[in-house]
Amino acid sequence: MNTQPNKDQSIITQVAAKIASELTPKTDDVMKNVADWVLAFDACTDALLAKTMPSITAPTTSQSHTDAVAQATERIMEAFPNSTIQSFTVKVKGSQHGPLPEWLAPACAAKGVTEVWDNRDKLSQNPKRPWFKAVNGDEAFWAPRSK
Repeated sequence: MNTQPNKDQSIITQVAAKIASELTPKTDDVMKNVADWVLAFDACTDALLAKTMPSITAPTTSQSHTDAVAQATERIMEAFPNSTIQSFTVKVKGSQHGPLPEWLAPACAAKGVTEVWDNRDKLSQNPKRPWFKAVNGDEAFWAPRSK
């Protein structure tokens, strides 16, 4: 039995992946985003295949959303066993001046800061100024010192 998808199935799969990415709401939790995408992808693929190739579609089973997310998460962790997920993100209020440095999220997480001002555009005027400042509170963040 040939398990390779034919050209039509391959195109349908690509279209389903694109539609699923557009349907999936984005959150700060990477694992939830991926699990939601997997659910949307499965639903889109099933719907497209049922419409275009009814003879090859497999019957789907109904299950609760929580069970589906748990199964999707399990499949993802099996596929990427050595991966680590960091779901903590920092939002920049106002203008962001370039990509955020890797050290910022762990530093903010340690102090419970989720939103900062980006002061990097003013460092040439005052190099002692903190690179990032908490929107709520007095926490300030500088680049780690090089040794």
